Amino acid sequence: MKIKIIKEKCTGCLLCEVSCSISNLGFVDRNGSAIRVEINDLSIDPHEPVVCRQCKKMNCLKSEGKDFDEAERNKFFWENFKRVEDCPFNAIFEYNDKVVHCWLCGGEPECVKSCPTGALVFEND
Repeated sequence: MKIKIIKEKCTGCLLCEVSCSISNLGFVDRNGSAIRVEINDLSIDPHEPVVCRQCKKMNCLKSEGKDFDEAERNKFFWENFKRVEDCPFNAIFEYNDKVVHCWLCGGEPECVKSCPTGALVFEND
């Protein structure tokens, strides 16, 4: 399972960031969201949501000598900041003293539910 991004449909409304933070933190703090929207106001490029790609081989764990860890995949907060550097897609984020990782909201991603344009699609791979 993963979130597919159709960046041409993204309007930059940021509802995905808001709903993620509310769902996982209990309050609105877009910096604590596991999805981030890169806003491209000064170009013709579309806005681009960035979220964990749910890689089958978790490259973010390579410095720990692992290539997959089911328990870690299902956590929103991580402790190891090296994982941020190890992610080749820049899709996990630092927040306060933790690392924020998309855990797909246990199989029902709030960001996908809140996207008004269909720029985010939840799919089985």
